[in-house]
Amino acid sequence: MNLKIKPHELFSDVEMGLIYSKEESTFRVFSPPNKDLKLRIYDKADDIVGNDYDMIKDVNGIFHATIKEDLKGKFYTYITDGDSEVTDPYSVAASLNSEKTAIIDLKETNPPGWDNHHRPNIKVSEAIIYEMHIKDFTYSTNSNAKNRGKFLGVVESGKNLQGYSTGIDHLVEMGITHVHLMPIYDYLTVDEREEKFFVDENYNWGYDPELFNVPEGSYSTKPECPKNRIFELKTMIMKLHEAGIKVVLDVVYNHVYRGKRSNFESLFPSYYLRYRYDGTLSNGAGVGTEMDTQRPMYRKFILDSVRYWMEEYKVDGFRFDLMGLIDIDTMESVIKMAKKIDKDVLIYGEPWTGGYTTLDDRKMITKGSQKNKGYSCFNDTFRDCIKGDNNGRGLGFVMGDFNKKICVEQGISGSIHFDSLHNGFAFNPTESINYANSHDDLILSDKINLALKEADESTKIDVNKLTHGILFTSFGIPFIHEGNEFLRSKNGISNTYNGPTSLNAIDWSLKIENNEFYEYVKDLISLRKTITAFAKYDRIDIRNNLFFLDLKLNPMLGYVIVQQDEAYVIYHNASIKDIYVDPNRVLKSLSKDYKNKVSLENVEVTKIFDKNGLTNDFREINIFDVVVQKLSTEVFYIKIKK
Repeated sequence: MNLKIKPHELFSDVEMGLIYSKEESTFRVFSPPNKDLKLRIYDKADDIVGNDYDMIKDVNGIFHATIKEDLKGKFYTYITDGDSEVTDPYSVAASLNSEKTAIIDLKETNPPGWDNHHRPNIKVSEAIIYEMHIKDFTYSTNSNAKNRGKFLGVVESGKNLQGYSTGIDHLVEMGITHVHLMPIYDYLTVDEREEKFFVDENYNWGYDPELFNVPEGSYSTKPECPKNRIFELKTMIMKLHEAGIKVVLDVVYNHVYRGKRSNFESLFPSYYLRYRYDGTLSNGAGVGTEMDTQRPMYRKFILDSVRYWMEEYKVDGFRFDLMGLIDIDTMESVIKMAKKIDKDVLIYGEPWTGGYTTLDDRKMITKGSQKNKGYSCFNDTFRDCIKGDNNGRGLGFVMGDFNKKICVEQGISGSIHFDSLHNGFAFNPTESINYANSHDDLILSDKINLALKEADESTKIDVNKLTHGILFTSFGIPFIHEGNEFLRSKNGISNTYNGPTSLNAIDWSLKIENNEFYEYVKDLISLRKTITAFAKYDRIDIRNNLFFLDLKLNPMLGYVIVQQDEAYVIYHNASIKDIYVDPNRVLKSLSKDYKNKVSLENVEVTKIFDKNGLTNDFREINIFDVVVQKLSTEVFYIKIKK
């Protein structure tokens, strides 16, 4: 070991983990405290006895060994000085339930057409994100998928329920651009054995990571085969790409499920976890521990892992769980590296923690720290102003708290510094992930049901429509959770991370039962793509071409988006009554700049969207002399006559 450098400061940029070839395999692992680390090779996954090999330790605390034979199909672990047996943190393949690291040839995991398959050309500014859990999506029998709850089940085309599309065809039909996959790396709390897959309690969201670079075996049709899960995940990604959909991975580098008993900490105790001054573990992740991303070799691991997923699996983006625990220097290194691989990579995360952390406040990622740095943050301010709190009866703008009107307008502007009244956290609108709920807390329908307990069903549906209407007609990146498009419920239960599966699985009959609502959301996505300003305008364009209408104390907000020789007027009426828009008030509120862009005497106006979705109403009307329906989003198109 290099005695001039403290063990915690050691660093090497050599390739870690297994480097396989038919002629030889080289193994490298970082473990400065150990003096005599052993490599143990097993012929089979379930073997109890293996063959031990000595490893050589270099000055940077890295042990390495090269075996001059073809080891493909075998398995390995490391044996520490204290006789702990652990998997390789850099594992790319594993045996059933993560017991041993597998030795494979990755070239044999590529499905036909993989190397040259078409990847969608979708810019970050065009993103419309759909969050989904692999098992949830097609587990129900009414998905009619052959491979229910599996990687392959997601991409079975031609599946439907009574003529209503399910699976990948549903995603294409909706028009979303990115799927955000809740954790698909190897996690611990689900038994991967195939005979346990349909046990109702054998379920988890996956925020309990074990092997960050290995796909979760329970999503494979042959979980006992290390290569199969890789092949099937790549197949799913390729088919999503070919359907015009990009793939975002949910990554949880902020903690490991085993904590002190993890392979990381077994190889280098007290290095990978953050500690308080009194020697107790820091608990910023809310699970008892958190990883120290400032440690040089863990920062390297994160960078290597992101690179591996991008290059080996061709993924298009990452959602960082509890991104507030990833120090900003590491995050900026990730962005710089990822952008070199793919300039359109989409990276976003939660700009908060799950508890008190020892990470220096100045190094934490919070809303605002991302400005002009190439990644985005979940906008919880916009979320709460729209719908109220997450799990209680607190009201948002759409439910009648009209004090949140300015806050909602701020979100609509992309949360940029728009003017003195609307001063958000973002440099450009693409830095704001606009959402009403993700997997955490109450799903949107259940939140509305709780907050508006006394309201009738039609009112609750209108409020839900209005929520989506605001999200999809705002600058920034819209994000919805699976099933929200057809009023999915979890029976009022929040944070259903550990099941059962029957509670979490998508019930595709809801698409039939609530098809009018689904068509409304699908129309919103189509509308958003029609209004190209949402994808094209940066902060300067928004300041010059977005105009909020002065509707005084009305429980309604309105705004105009100008696009060269056309414009859109959008209203969100949160009142339980229809509201008449006084043309004189609207004309008075318009800026001089807007009047110069559009001659009000020389325009054609049509209503193109209302609470029933896209309209076919091409009658010429007076845009400023309208009645906006209660609890609705309405959009009017202005064409400027030449």
